Amino acid sequence: MKIEHLLKQNHTFKFIIFFVVAILALIFFSCCKKDDCSSPNCNKFNCWEHFIAHAGGAIDGINYTNCVEAMDLSYSKGCRLFELDLCLTTDGKIVAVHDPPGVTEEEFMNNLIHNKYSPMNMKTINEWFQKHPDAILVTDKLNDPQRIYDEFLFRDRVIMELFTWEAVDKAIELGIKPMVSENLIFGESLKAMEIGIPPSESKSASNIEKILKDKNIEYICMSRYSISGNKKLLKRLKNNGIKNYVFHLESAVNGQPAEEYVWDKEMAYCYGMYANNLDLLASLINK
Repeated sequence: MKIEHLLKQNHTFKFIIFFVVAILALIFFSCCKKDDCSSPNCNKFNCWEHFIAHAGGAIDGINYTNCVEAMDLSYSKGCRLFELDLCLTTDGKIVAVHDPPGVTEEEFMNNLIHNKYSPMNMKTINEWFQKHPDAILVTDKLNDPQRIYDEFLFRDRVIMELFTWEAVDKAIELGIKPMVSENLIFGESLKAMEIGIPPSESKSASNIEKILKDKNIEYICMSRYSISGNKKLLKRLKNNGIKNYVFHLESAVNGQPAEEYVWDKEMAYCYGMYANNLDLLASLINK
């Protein structure tokens, strides 16, 4: 009887040890699995999806070039999401530039940016993305999904920031992933006003969450200055799987490069950032 009792105790003890080890392993792998980027301090993941190269990314310390060379540099640092500002020339052609150029497409393409960088039109953009099949285009400025559907060759590799619900619905209809601009969440934004879109009716947090859910929206974007007054909403949206990318990272924050500050202090409220400097991404990948 004593032997049987000891055997039962030993079996129970082994079961407890096995159960504890299994739980610890489950916790470890759920927190640090290769593709999990939930923790900014975990280096065991592929984190490119948290960084969008803002206007192609900075080159030689210059932002907003939207040029081929900036795209190449950002790609070399591990970036795979590339935002381009798409504006129309005077003859109605799409080119990559921060503000409407006020010239024809031919004139735009015949002039180097800052006298040294290569400009991009839709032909150049398509050629670049053809050469980089794992890259994704994120558009800004252009609020016309039909134009992108008609002219960008890689429709499964494009996300469009859009500024009206009509444009969002059109993108969904065309099978293009929309990124909802902050003016549709908070009622206004400088970016929307810059391209001539008037303030929208401000929605309550509960209505916004319902609209985003009903439309199966995966992406939103906003100024990082909008974080401070909306932390509870942004946490809920992130917990519900909505990926918020923040911009306005041009200036240092508390003496720290903005990209590093967002990564260290604000990732609880956003999924990623429009980064000018991709050195942080490169350093995270190389760790």
